[in-house]
This record gives sequence, structure tokens and C-alpha cells, in this order.
Amino acid sequence: MSRTTGPVTHSADLVIVGGGIVGLATALAAAERQMRVLVVEARTHGAASRAAAGMLAPSVEGLAPDARAIALEARDFYPEFLARLRERTRIDVPLDTNGILELATSSSDMSERVARADATAQPLDASALARREPAFAGHFGALFHPGDGAVDNVALMNALEAAVAAEPLIDRASDRVVSLDLSRPRPVTQTHSGQRVESDCVLLAAGAWAANIAGLPRELPVRPVHGELLTLRSREVRFVTYGGGGYLVPRGDTLLIGATSAESGFECSPTPAGREALISIARALVPSLANASVAEHWAGLRPMSPDALPILGRDPQHPALVYACGFSRNGILLAPWSASRLVRVISGDLSADALAVFSPDRFHDKLVTVKHILAG
Repeated sequence: MSRTTGPVTHSADLVIVGGGIVGLATALAAAERQMRVLVVEARTHGAASRAAAGMLAPSVEGLAPDARAIALEARDFYPEFLARLRERTRIDVPLDTNGILELATSSSDMSERVARADATAQPLDASALARREPAFAGHFGALFHPGDGAVDNVALMNALEAAVAAEPLIDRASDRVVSLDLSRPRPVTQTHSGQRVESDCVLLAAGAWAANIAGLPRELPVRPVHGELLTLRSREVRFVTYGGGGYLVPRGDTLLIGATSAESGFECSPTPAGREALISIARALVPSLANASVAEHWAGLRPMSPDALPILGRDPQHPALVYACGFSRNGILLAPWSASRLVRVISGDLSADALAVFSPDRFHDKLVTVKHILAG
């Protein structure tokens, strides 16, 4: 375990390592409880919160029943969360709850999708699909998942940044956390610039970089997975749609196409091959998109855990350390809900059992190493 040396330079009730959506949302929730918060963020290129597509898709992610129930609760938490954020900032964050289309290619494919869907899913045959979304005329059919959709995650991050900047109980430091000292009654967070911050609690919300901090009491099974997205200048598709090995997300006057997936360490540059793969997905789903121009092409790093579920809650041996990492493909969906629960856990008015499905010790304290994950 890492031990810091030298004097403590700052003090806070809560230090949050990471300035993504879960870090900032937790900072605001903690400030509402009169905690003094310091957010330390490295502002690393490729961070997932701004690079994501913003989908709120608990119905199509193939989650186990207990995780799906929480994911649905997290989706339905969004209107209230954005309303409170609007009160703070007067910023309206676009929220699409018009439902998601999950395209099917055959009767057997439709049957498989229906079998794993929940009771709210609505099967659409070819004619019903064409009426619902004319861009998909000619496709076999789809499942329609009401209530799912997407949030504009870039606008959301802008609103969170504004809310945090206006909150006097929250300080921010543009710095990189290099180590934690958990041997003291109050843990000490050490940064690259030499600052040492003492606090009652440390929340680890550093995305794909969460495992790269010295002094963690366990090997954290979070790894970066490279994903590419692009936007086309088109308003042809109205619904968030899964199909063809990717997804389409309408956003303003553009259509976002995602997403590739590759194990490439912390390399997060977009590639020509990724661009072509995404354009091929779009054209296969809607042939007329062949005429649409590319507005933007980018890449990001998903923080993946072995079971693709987040790691949330107190460390079993060091309760002053709280995890909020490994969100995998559902960070935007789960982050605001997670922030509200984590602050209640930190405050002591919610049992850690409420987050048991995402518990840090669910890997039986024999956590899978990053090397083993990549080899497997």
C-alpha cells in the first residue's frame, strides 16, 4: 500500500478522483449535504463521458434481471435529475424518451429478441415498422422499447460543469492523482503536482484510468476498450435504433453512428478502418445515408469491467475508499442514479447492501488481472 510523505496541503470531506459524469454528479449531490468536496481530474483525452453516444437503453443491453431493474430505475431517474440541474443552471439538456427500435432480420431472430425482452417490448412487423419509422421501410421488423432513448451527454456535461463551477462547496483541481495512502485514519490523496489532500472519504471515479493509481488495496479489474463514433449530417432517422452491428442516435441535425470496439490499451485516436466500419453500418441500415456527409469522427475509451457492470460501493477492507468505476457500456445511463446512491452510502443513511449487485467484492476478492482479461 502506498504511503505519502510530507505535510498535508489541503483538506476536504470528500475527494473525488475523476471529473466525468459520475464524479461531477456525485460532487453536486455531496454538496447538497453540505460536504466540502474536491474534484481532482486529469482531463485526459478520450474520457468516456463526452465521447459517448448518450444512450439510455436498459431494455436492449441484455442485462440480468436484478441489474436490469436498477437500469430501468436509473433511466426513469433522468427527468428528475435534469430538472434539478436546470434549476441550478437554466440549461435545458435534451432528453429523448421516445423509445428505441431494435431491428430484427428474420422470424427466428425476432423470436430470440422477444424471448429476452421485458413485457413492455412491442413487436413490429415490416409494415408497422415502416409506419413508425419510414427510414426502415423494407426491413423485416423490430422490437420497440418504450421509455428508452438517449440524453445529449455533451450538453449534460456542459450543464454539470456549470453547476459545479457555481457551487461554493466544490473545488476542482486540474491534476492527476498518483497514489492513495489508506493507512491513516483519514486517507491522503497525492497528486502529480505534489499536493496531498486529507479527507474523510475518497471516491474513485477515474473511468478507464481507475486502476492506474498506486495504493489501491486490490487489483481493480477495469480496462480501457477503444470505441469509435461518427455523426452524419442527416435527420432521416427519428428513433434511437439498434441493428446491423451498431446503433443510430438522432442528435439535432445529425445522426450519431456507433460503435466499434477494440482492445488497444489507452490509444484513443479514430482510425480510417473504424470510420469505414461505421459508415457501412449506417448505409446497411438506411441506404440513402450513403449520400450523407460526415460531420465528425472521434474515439473514446470505455472503462470495462469483467462482467460489464459497474463497481460501486465501499472497499470491504478500507471503507473510506468508495468505488464508482467500471461502468462499461452504461455509464451515461447509470451515473446520475449511482451518484445519488453513493452519496447516501457515504453519508451513512443507505446500506451498502443497496448496491450489492455492483459490489466491489463480487469478484470474490480474487480480482481478475488486466493481463488475464486481455488474454482471455
